Amino acid sequence: MDFRFAPEEEAFREEIRAFVRAELPAGWGAAAYNDREDAPKELGEASRRFQRKLADKGWLTLAWPKEYGGLGAGPMQQLVYNEEMSYRRAPGFGGIGVAMVGPTLMLHGTEEQRQRFLTPIARGEMGWCQGFSEPNAGSDLASLETRAVQDGDEFVINGTKVWTSLAHFA
Repeated sequence: MDFRFAPEEEAFREEIRAFVRAELPAGWGAAAYNDREDAPKELGEASRRFQRKLADKGWLTLAWPKEYGGLGAGPMQQLVYNEEMSYRRAPGFGGIGVAMVGPTLMLHGTEEQRQRFLTPIARGEMGWCQGFSEPNAGSDLASLETRAVQDGDEFVINGTKVWTSLAHFA
C-alpha cells in the first residue's frame, strides 16, 4: 500500500505554504511574537484579516458543498490544508462557525437559516461563539447543570456560566 500523498495534494500543500508565508506577519506563532504587550489585540486583528484572505480563496470552507460557499474539496485535500495550517499555527482557519455551526445548519437548519448564515460564514464575515461552559463542566455538555424550567409563558434559567469561548470575536 502506498501512503504517499498524490502529486496534486503535494502541489496544494506547497500552495498553502507559500500563501501562509506571504500572508502572516513575520514571527507569527513564536513565543517572542505572542508575548508582546500588544499581542492580544494584534493577534485578534491579524486572525480576522487572515481568515478573510482564506475566505477570498475559498479555503475557509474548503470541503463545504459549493452551493453553501465551499469548494467541495475531498477529505485528502482538507487533510493537507488542516495539517499545513496547524503546522504554521495559522489563525482562524476553522472556528466555530466553519467547523460547528455551518455543518449543523447544512444538515438540520431551515432553508432560511442556511441562506442567512452560511454565506457570511464562508466569506469570513461572521464570527460565532459557544456559550455553554460551567464551573464544574467546562464544555462537557453531558455534565452541564444549568436548566431552563418553563414558568407560564417564560423560562426560568438556573445555573452558572464561567466563560463564553470566542465571545470577544463573535
